[in-house]
Formats: sequence, structure tokens, C-alpha cells
Amino acid sequence: MKYQEYFKQSDFAEVWKILHDTYQEPEETRPLYQVVYQAVCEMKEDSSHSNKKIYVLLDSNDNVHIKGAPDPQEWLVGREVEIEFRYKDMKERGIDEMVGHLLYWSTLYGIKTQKMQKEVFSKWLEYISRGPFYTLPNNDLDRIAESIVKYIFLDFDGVLNTEQYQAHLAIERKPTKDEYGPLFDPKAVARLSEIIKATNADILVISSWGEVLGKDKIIEMWEKRGLPGKVHSVFVPDEKCDSKTNWIKRCIDGQIFLPYIILEDEPIFMPEQEEGFIKVNPITGISKGDAEISIDILNRFDNLPPSAFKDIAYEKELDRIGKLNAESCVRKKLRYWKSTIIGDEAYDWTWNFIILCKKLEYNIGYYRFTQRYVGWEKDVERMELACHLMKIATGGDYIYGTDIYVNTRNCSRYGMECSEFKDGEEFLDIHKSDLRKEKAYQLVWTVLRQNMKRWWD
Repeated sequence: MKYQEYFKQSDFAEVWKILHDTYQEPEETRPLYQVVYQAVCEMKEDSSHSNKKIYVLLDSNDNVHIKGAPDPQEWLVGREVEIEFRYKDMKERGIDEMVGHLLYWSTLYGIKTQKMQKEVFSKWLEYISRGPFYTLPNNDLDRIAESIVKYIFLDFDGVLNTEQYQAHLAIERKPTKDEYGPLFDPKAVARLSEIIKATNADILVISSWGEVLGKDKIIEMWEKRGLPGKVHSVFVPDEKCDSKTNWIKRCIDGQIFLPYIILEDEPIFMPEQEEGFIKVNPITGISKGDAEISIDILNRFDNLPPSAFKDIAYEKELDRIGKLNAESCVRKKLRYWKSTIIGDEAYDWTWNFIILCKKLEYNIGYYRFTQRYVGWEKDVERMELACHLMKIATGGDYIYGTDIYVNTRNCSRYGMECSEFKDGEEFLDIHKSDLRKEKAYQLVWTVLRQNMKRWWD
């Protein structure tokens, strides 16, 4: 059965179970795979790329692989799928499972078809050439520009409650705390006031004080101490969220136009939260520099024309999909190499070629998928030649007993001049096979020496 026929007879919900359960693809990638799945079902067959079969292999650990590096989806739709004899029970497992494996490995270089990949690249080129902002009107974007919410994730100890101020109070023999806890440094409080006046941001408390006092007491303290701004929310650990980093993620998740800062004296944040993190010196608390940086971050969307938000949304979505694609590619690449590395034989010289051949097959698929520069076809041809020669040299292209021509007259060049052949006695087939391997072994180094440094993107 042909590649596309498998897709047309399958159910994506069942296909997704294979992608999710067998290959651990996260739920966020499901829409990306679904788009590719639908595109494959609707593709037209390209007769120029339909003459090669797709081989589905099963390794000793029951892991499914596609022989070589898969071609772009557009090159696959009309090809016959051949299942290796050890995996004939695939038919019993069902078409949906087969499609799950095919879809996974045919997206080795990105969860896209070749057409999608080209369209994304073209849109990106168009995007960077149009200047900083799009000019298309959009009423929703107008409203976004007028009503930006801003968050200050605020710790207390080391940010408002400073070592310096507590030492000063102790030296002056003044009270260091009240009914709520240690007194805040007036200088740090003044810096917080500057930030709030300049940005009108909401305060979200991430201090451990929240767990001790609770939200109501924190708000009461805010009023009694005459602190600036308004407390919007307070982090209190519970079963659903036991860390401040996860709580921050929940507060900002899915909101593209949400400027925020994290005022903390300890570098505790998720990688995606780094852009809003400001590390405060616990001795002095919020400094003038901290306040200036905070204001810049929180006001970065102010005074932008409404059309600018479409640019920002585009970049955010591009980054999100790019990250999902990149993470998926890394997982696939590890699986792609796993069986080869596990099967490595330290005492077998041929494994050096097997590994290099695997690498070139990976490159071949990538070059066909991206087609990013003029002359990629020639590079692929030379890589294919190198792979073919390595397979001959390692005995992977077995010819014993066949009629393939081997020139025996120049055998002396390849270390096969033996006394029994000097009197005109013909080579046996086994000797021809050995000579062919030796020729391929020496030729492959010539191909690599002449071309390898050009094989880069």
C-alpha cells in the first residue's frame, strides 16, 4: 500500500495516540501534527519521486525505524511502503499505528511539510523586509494597546526588608518589626513607589510571608503601613501549585501582551521568565538602577501604534512554534541515532563507516527538505555516492554470485596481486567481491576528501 493510502484510511485520533504514547510528543504539538496529517491526505502525487519504496524496519529492541533519512512529505505520497519481514505483525496492529510511525519519522527535520517549510521561510523574509510594524488595521489590537495590564511579582525579604535597614534599626535601638513582621526599608519602598507611579502596575506578592500571613493579612499590612500601589494577588502554596516559579507561570501563561518583572534577591525563575527577572541586592533592596530597568520593561509597549502589536504577536507565535519544532527535532534525532550507537562494535572497523553513513543519510534528508541554497542537489548526489561506496566497502552491498562487472586487471593497485592469478587464472566470484570492496574503500576517501568541507548549510 502507498504512503498516502495509509493516511487516508487512518483516524488521526488513533494516530496521535502513537505519537503521544510511543514517542512522547507533548500535547502542544498535536495541532502541528494534525495540520501535516491533513496536508498529506490532500497532496497530489509527484510522479518524479514515486519510484522508490519506503522501508519500515524493526530493531532488536522493537523500535520502529524508516530506512535511511526520510524524504520530504511531497516526495513520499506516491511511494509503496514495504515492511521488513520481522515486522509483518504491523498489519495486526493496524493502519493507525503504521501512520503514527510514518508521520513521526517523516517529520524528522520539523513538524512541517516541505511546502509549509518554504511558506514559513518566505513569510519570515517578507516580515523582516517590511520594517518594524505592520500597517494592517485591527480593532482588537487597538483595544489591546489601550488596556495593557502590567505585573510586579514582588518578594519581601531582601527586596523591601533589607539587611542594611534592619542593622540600622538595631544600632538605633528602634523596633525592627511590627505585628506583621520585619519593617520595610523606606528607601526600597520609595523605589517601589517610583516604579508603580511610572507604570501603574499591579503587585503580585511571591514572598514566603504570604504562606505565614495569608492574603487578607498582607492586604491589611499594605494599608496600615501605607505602602504604594495595590496588592492584586498573593502566592500561597497549595496542592495545585507548590512553587513561586510555577505560580508566576500560571499568572502569565498564554498572555502575549503582559509586561512583567520579578523583583527577587535569589535567581529563582524558569528560563522563559528570565527576561523579566531583576536580581535585587539583599543588603540594600531595590536600587535606583533596579527601578529604572523595571520601568523600562513594564512600559515597553507604551506609546506603540496599535499596528505594532500584530508584529509582537507574530514574533511570539513564531518563537512558540519554533521552540516546539526544535524540541521535537531533538527527540527524533536522539531516537534516530539510538539504535546505531547501541549497536556500535568497538572491535569492528566497519562500524566507523556505518556511523558516518548514518550521518550523511541524515544530512541528505535535511538538504532535500530545506533546499536552502543553489547546488544542494549536487551535494546530495555526492553524499549518496559516498554512502553507496561505504556500503560496498563494508559488505552491505553483497554481490557474491552475481554478474556485476569488476575490473580485475588493476587488482595490484589494491593489494590483491597473488601468484595464483599471474598465469591468467580467472578470479573467483569471492575474489571479485573482495576486490570490489577494496576499490570502494579507497574511492570513498577520495570523495570525502574532495567534498566534505563543502557539506555545510
